[in-house]
Amino acid sequence: MSDLVPRPHDDRESVVRVLHVDDEPAFLDLVATYLERTDDAFEIRSETDVDAALDAIESEPIDCVVSDYEMPGTDGLAFLERVRERDPTVPFVLFTGKGSEEIASEAISAGVTDYLQKRSGTDQYTVLANRVRNAVDQSRSRTALAASQERLSRFIEQSPLGTIEYDEEFQIVRANTAAEEILGYSESELVGGTWARFVPEEVHRHVAEVERQLLSDRGGYQSINENVRADGERIRCAWHNQVVTDDDGEVISVFSQFEDVTDRTDRKRELERTNAVLSTVLDTLPVGVLAEDADRRVLRVNRHLYDLFELGGDPAAAIGRDCAQFAVEMSELFDDPEAFVARIESIVDRRRPVDDERVTLADGRVFLRTYRPVDLSDGHGHLWAYRDATADR
Repeated sequence: MSDLVPRPHDDRESVVRVLHVDDEPAFLDLVATYLERTDDAFEIRSETDVDAALDAIESEPIDCVVSDYEMPGTDGLAFLERVRERDPTVPFVLFTGKGSEEIASEAISAGVTDYLQKRSGTDQYTVLANRVRNAVDQSRSRTALAASQERLSRFIEQSPLGTIEYDEEFQIVRANTAAEEILGYSESELVGGTWARFVPEEVHRHVAEVERQLLSDRGGYQSINENVRADGERIRCAWHNQVVTDDDGEVISVFSQFEDVTDRTDRKRELERTNAVLSTVLDTLPVGVLAEDADRRVLRVNRHLYDLFELGGDPAAAIGRDCAQFAVEMSELFDDPEAFVARIESIVDRRRPVDDERVTLADGRVFLRTYRPVDLSDGHGHLWAYRDATADR
């Protein structure tokens, strides 16, 4: 009795199309009956003629070939050679009554997938069914893996992000075209080396610690680092690193995808400096200033505006507020609240400059209002300025 048992039907991926070649028709019928009974996913095509079997391989999807060894005018290994000319990967099981060690050794050397000697009793068909199933499952797994690797290779090569693949010891095994362009090294120069070539020496210890954490935690890591191109130029890159593990949790590779963000970082720093200067200017102006974005949300309001209208709180907390609602709340400070709100809406709708327009508050003070439309990257904004002109009356 074989120690292999048929798999439950629910585990089967799909139909298994088996081509069985033997010069004994009665034996073919017997094998087909037992195989289909043992595994109902099997579909058996039986042939006594080798040429007819080869035609079937060329014209039909065959998942596994089962062949006798001794057949008229040929043998199983000669048949295998002709099969391989038509399909280099289809599993081939030699099922023969010729049972010498010499035949078995020759069959293995010739590249058969499996070798099984015919015996008496029905247990041999269960063994054959399992051998065929295992051969097909392994073949399908290899095909799926190859397809997956091909898709991964295409994705990596076509990715606009630089991509470097490391092995479990953090040696570079692959780099795509984008990585070559960003770092200035060819793939052949990078493969076999480490990240030390393009990481500044002063941060080697830090990156080594990141490497240790990646391998230890089996996770991912994101960072923006300074890197050194082949020509010595220093750039800043955003890195996204991810560890890949097998079913046992062992590291099999590490993928690093990255992009050159030098210009973006420089622009951000310049914007931060510009904003700092503007903030200082706004806070020192002798007028109250309110800036709105395209959705009429507060972009910036200075302290002087709060002081003019005697508003409490931190002006920075107003950022993001609805300016239309803000105007309604402030309208109570004016002698004609409804006219104040209506005039604000009219100015916004027309988007025409307004200079030193007089507005009167409920307490008798007079302010001068100036308005300018502002073109922003995401639409039309609005800039308001108020100054106290009470003493000028």
